[in-house]
Amino acid sequence: MKILCLGDFHLTNDRPANRVDDWWGTVKGKLQFVLDTAVQEKVSIIIAPGDFTDSPSLPYSTYSSILSILQDYLNPNLRMLLTFGQHDMRYRTKENSTLRALETALTPDFQIIEANEEVCIDNVLFYGTSYGEEVQDFSEDTRFKVMIVHKMIIEEKLWSAQTGYETSTVFIRRHPYNLIVCGDNHQPFTAETKGGRVLINCGAMLRNSIDLIDHKPFVVLFDTNTKKYEKIYIPIKEGTEVFQMDTIEKTKERDKNLETFILGLSENKSTDLTFEDNLRQYIEENKVDSAVSTIIFDSMFNKKER
Repeated sequence: MKILCLGDFHLTNDRPANRVDDWWGTVKGKLQFVLDTAVQEKVSIIIAPGDFTDSPSLPYSTYSSILSILQDYLNPNLRMLLTFGQHDMRYRTKENSTLRALETALTPDFQIIEANEEVCIDNVLFYGTSYGEEVQDFSEDTRFKVMIVHKMIIEEKLWSAQTGYETSTVFIRRHPYNLIVCGDNHQPFTAETKGGRVLINCGAMLRNSIDLIDHKPFVVLFDTNTKKYEKIYIPIKEGTEVFQMDTIEKTKERDKNLETFILGLSENKSTDLTFEDNLRQYIEENKVDSAVSTIIFDSMFNKKER
């Protein structure tokens, strides 16, 4: 069986800040590329590991457009299996959501796998773990087993103070599935055990924020017979064509100034003054950019008000 593994799609027609292209046209184009790839590669199952939509309630026109595209491709020979991500749910409630509406309209070709469910297709077993649920380990069945999970699984910390994650090496060792397809972490990676078990995290499918400007989205084609897999990159335009570059440069400069400011503050402080007095003194003496000082003081005062 051939399986096409996706990452977090975050389907929405709301154009992100700093994107200057036809965002909704881009989104639909990426979805159609993925589905065309599945047809060309003779895929049986497409796996979406949560955050398929960017909101539990999309406008009806957006929902109808997504539904129409999926109806053109999905059939008994090409099915999609999913779990819920936090963006798909309303306050961790799965009902009355766009994802559930799509399932109702497209059943049985579009199926959300619940935590207590075991789905068997062509002698391959599929299991699901949505956001906030505990991963369950099932029987010692010798058939090929696939876990679809929306959980923060990482190779290494994405930032120094990060919490609420599990490393891929620990996760794949704890849960003995032949293939684990995970979502939530937008940074792509794959991991393997010596025994040939594989974990795939495709990351973000769309570049919906400035920090993803250099990201090259891809899907992974996996063959359960050969246990081999390959990345298939989704065509994208250069960042300069779709992002508002002058805003990006201003943001980079602001962040650089902010970093310099913090370093300088830590090296030049008087023990006779309060933190706020030290802050004001440093700003005055070093003629700190007004945009940086505004960010600092807005943050301080807002925190006090909360």
